[in-house]
Amino acid sequence: MPLIELRSVTKYFGSDLLFRDVTATLEERWRVGLIGRNGTGKTTLLRIISGTEDWDSGSVSIAPAATVGYLSQGFEYTSGNTLYEEMVAAFSHAARIGGEMRQIEQQMAHSAGGAEDATSLDRLMKRYSQLEHEFELAGGYDQDVRIRTTLFGLGFREPDLESVIDTLSGGQKVRVALARMLASDPDVLLLDEPTNHLDVAAIEWLEDYLRSFRGAVIVVSHDRHFLDACVNRIWHMDDNGLKEYNGNYTCFVAQREMALERQAEDFRRQQELIAKLEDYVRRYKAGNRTTMAASREKMLARIERIKRPVTSDKAMKVSFGKAERTGRLAVVAQRISKGFGTKQLFSGLDLVLERGERLGVVGPNGSGKTTFLRIISQDLAPDSGSVALGENVRLGILRQDVEGLNDEGTVLDEVYRSRDWTSGEARSYLARFMFGGEEVYKQVKVLSGGERTRLVLAKLVLAGCNLLILDEPTNHLDMESRHALEQAVSEFDGTVICASHDRYFLDQIVTRTLEISDGQWRLFEGNYSFYRETLMAQAQAQAELQSQAPTQARSARQQAEAAGWHPRANASTRAGAQAQARRRGRKGAALSPERAEAQRLEGLIVELESRIAQLEAALASEDLYADGERARATVTEHRRASAELEELYSSWERALEAQRRAEAGDD
Repeated sequence: MPLIELRSVTKYFGSDLLFRDVTATLEERWRVGLIGRNGTGKTTLLRIISGTEDWDSGSVSIAPAATVGYLSQGFEYTSGNTLYEEMVAAFSHAARIGGEMRQIEQQMAHSAGGAEDATSLDRLMKRYSQLEHEFELAGGYDQDVRIRTTLFGLGFREPDLESVIDTLSGGQKVRVALARMLASDPDVLLLDEPTNHLDVAAIEWLEDYLRSFRGAVIVVSHDRHFLDACVNRIWHMDDNGLKEYNGNYTCFVAQREMALERQAEDFRRQQELIAKLEDYVRRYKAGNRTTMAASREKMLARIERIKRPVTSDKAMKVSFGKAERTGRLAVVAQRISKGFGTKQLFSGLDLVLERGERLGVVGPNGSGKTTFLRIISQDLAPDSGSVALGENVRLGILRQDVEGLNDEGTVLDEVYRSRDWTSGEARSYLARFMFGGEEVYKQVKVLSGGERTRLVLAKLVLAGCNLLILDEPTNHLDMESRHALEQAVSEFDGTVICASHDRYFLDQIVTRTLEISDGQWRLFEGNYSFYRETLMAQAQAQAELQSQAPTQARSARQQAEAAGWHPRANASTRAGAQAQARRRGRKGAALSPERAEAQRLEGLIVELESRIAQLEAALASEDLYADGERARATVTEHRRASAELEELYSSWERALEAQRRAEAGDD
């Protein structure tokens, strides 16, 4: 039996039809991507399935005992609970079962014996065994592990667990709502734009989670990379209806293009047939072939008309045009650093962008991407270093919060501020950005996020800029608008700096990638996929090096011990070993003290790196968090070992310098 079944579901808003006769089923372990332009009814359909909105006709069936979790777009908590308390509330069913188990334990403990009590005890034990099984299924035994795994996967950390929900940012509250729903482990997940407010690491964690999720999923998303990674069905809402496609988003695009081509060919042939029949009827209806004409007229009436295919959905038509030429160097950043309070975002960042290059900026939320863009656009001064823009550079900025608009004015007023033109010219221009009819008279303050983004883009095109700085430009845009922007930026012959979590968008437009994370920065040649492949290759090489670490450590220790420099030996023991080595004379030359010290430190470094790798593997294991004390001890040891490793590296570098000076003196 399907988990969810929709039969001819129809929905109106007032007299306006949203969708008609939507029919679909959701089976176990299906991963459905629900897509379509903004305004086609995706969110409304999710609300209907979740039971939070009514429909006008048709039926919605949910399998008996199936649980449904619904994450609405922009949902926020104001519960007054701490983050951990809020997550514990997701296990209320397990808590109720646990309460009954404790009651039964007390009853069994106070059993007085006797035949009657034996019968009662047997009944209690059977009930207790049943409850134990239910408690396990409800996640009671691994509750703490699931809470921490989910929260940490979505970007929270141990200190956040005691934070009060009400003090969190809007984006953090959305992540709490998502974490709580995932931890409750329903049979069906309904997710409306779940990747909003998630950085790339959290999105990739969510992709892995959904791929292994035992239930079924319906997810609304404009993130094409995300859909490709975790869905196996597409429900496409368009033309007041819904069509189903097998496969992920890329498969859907290919299938839809083929279907449109077939529809176009069928439409062409049918139109030719209709034209011939109509011509025959027109020519012979009043002549001697009246009967034949009447027959063809009936044939015309019976023909089920094929719709003219829509080859291009309503979307922005945006082009930045020919950019005014700048000097060869568009941006030069030298040793720039920035921090807030005790948090250092980045330091010593050097960057040279030549005319026409396109830089993608990536990193976790809060790592400093927006701060970096503000420094480059000279809205914010760095703590140290300098930024210079090239000759004839004209900036165009799209900020993440879509600032720079007059909320009290209308859409039409905004383009009047940018250029002196007639009403007809302005309205024609705005139509390219999907503002048609009466929409041009909307006040800016009532625009949606997507509408504000499109309006800012319209003004950017008019500004004639040759250096675009884009901060999360695809936020709030639907698939078609993202594709239009992606094409426009790709064809733009100026310079682009773009911070984004949209991996598909970055892959299409950028030529270099700057990573800002944990106070560090790294620059990569290539797009986002190349950047990720490079990181994976580095991680694999590091893993291979760590697997060889024990052998390397033994070799380093053996060399050090041969020179009398065992790390646990005291000074007199080392001196005696050195004297013994010198007495060996021609049988073997003793290492210099400087070289021996360097080798000793190398051995310690390899040993400590191996231990840190073991600790990091333990920290990545869910089992660790079942024992809170052991988890805290592991975290503490990892921090101590990491600090000790930094000190060892410093000592090793000093030993190498001492060795170099000693060898130079011998020469």
